Amino acid sequence: MSWRSERKDYDMKETLSIGEISALFHLNVQTLIYYDSIGLLVPAERNPMNGYRRYRFDQIYKLAAIRYLHRLGYSLKEIHSSYLESCDINFTLEQLKKQSCILREKAENLLNTDRAIQQKIHFIEQELPNVDMERVSIKEFPERHYFAIGGEELLYGDDSFYLNPTVVFYKDDSKYFGAYLFDDGENFNLQKERADFLRFPVIPAGSFLCGYHQGAYEHIRESACRIRDARKDLDLSDITINFNIIDQFVERDSKSYITEVQIPIIENEEHRARLLCL
Repeated sequence: MSWRSERKDYDMKETLSIGEISALFHLNVQTLIYYDSIGLLVPAERNPMNGYRRYRFDQIYKLAAIRYLHRLGYSLKEIHSSYLESCDINFTLEQLKKQSCILREKAENLLNTDRAIQQKIHFIEQELPNVDMERVSIKEFPERHYFAIGGEELLYGDDSFYLNPTVVFYKDDSKYFGAYLFDDGENFNLQKERADFLRFPVIPAGSFLCGYHQGAYEHIRESACRIRDARKDLDLSDITINFNIIDQFVERDSKSYITEVQIPIIENEEHRARLLCL
C-alpha cells in the first residue's frame, strides 16, 4: 500500500483506535492511556463493555500540538493547564520567545557542566602517567586559580566539588577545600575570558616540593611528613596543597586513591606573605 492510499484510509475514517493513533505517532499505547488519565487527550468514545478507546480524526491535530510543545520543553502540566486553552498567534509567539530564552539558558548551563567534566578528564589523563609513588621532586608551577569552597561542612553541597578536580589545603590541624581550574587549553581560556575570573583565588607561582600519597585521605598527613623529611634543607611553607588525581568519583576502593602532595618552597619574604593569603 502506498503512502497516498494509506493517508486516504485515515482521512476516510471518522474515528481511530488507540492502536492506530499509537502507530501514527510512534507513541506507546501506555502513553496515550496516561494522557487520557490526566485529561490531556481524552478519547471521543469509550466502549462501555470493553473500555476500548476511539479518537475523532481531528484529535490528531491536538496530539500533534501536544507532542510539539513537549518537544520544545514544556511539561505536560504546563501544556494541559494553560497552553492549549490559550493558544492563539500572539500568545504562542510570546510563549515561544520565553521558552527559547529558557532553553538557551539550560544549554549554556549544560555546556558549562561539560567544560568542567572535560577539565576533570584531562586533568586525570595528564597527571596519572607522571605518578611515581617513591619520587620526591621539586616542580615549578605558574599561578593557578581555583574556586574556594571552604570547610568540609560546605563541600558536599557545592556542585563544583563534583565536577572539578579537588584541591585541599592543609595547615596545622585545619583544612579547607577548593575546585581546581585545571589549565586544559581551550576550556580554560574560555573561563579566563569571563569577567569574574580574576576574582578567583590564586595559588602563587613558584617552586614546590612534590610527592604522592596513595590511599585514604585520613593518612595523607603521614605522606606530607615523609615528603618534608626528604628535603629538610629547604625552607618550606607550613601549608600543604593536595590535588586529588584518583578520588571517590573514579575509584571505589580508597586504597587506590592517588593524591599529589605539593608543599610551597619559600623563596623570599614577599613570597611568604603571598602564601599566607591561601
